[in-house]
Amino acid sequence: MKLVTLLLSLLMASQAHAAGSGRYETQLASSPLSAAEAMLSEQNYLEASIWLSDYLQSKKGRRSADAWNLLGFSLRKQGHYQQALYAYQQALSIKPSHLGALEYSGELYLSLQELARAEQNLALLEKYCGNCQEQQQLELAISRYITE
Repeated sequence: MKLVTLLLSLLMASQAHAAGSGRYETQLASSPLSAAEAMLSEQNYLEASIWLSDYLQSKKGRRSADAWNLLGFSLRKQGHYQQALYAYQQALSIKPSHLGALEYSGELYLSLQELARAEQNLALLEKYCGNCQEQQQLELAISRYITE
């Protein structure tokens, strides 16, 4: 039984990672965000940002930290940094411990050459999740930023 649980966990984690963003908490195929996740996995960032903007106009979407995080991701990938920052801030206002939004906004801060703010996000990730994937990814991004 433990082996089955472990294998299912690994499968879900690998599918989320392969999907592109994978840094949100509703990773069920039946999630309304699965359409956006599919677009992101194909690097259709403009299409995803349009879809997510529409979804965020709905009552359910408006309060979805995951949707705001994915919108931030798609906007950041398009180079729309200020709009992405706003989206990440919305995600974090809904759920301050949102791991994906903390990682991605930290990466955005590096693009904006704001190392101290990225390091603040890293500290929050260490507090909320310890040695999780999001913390490791932001730590790697910071290391690369410092050595470049």
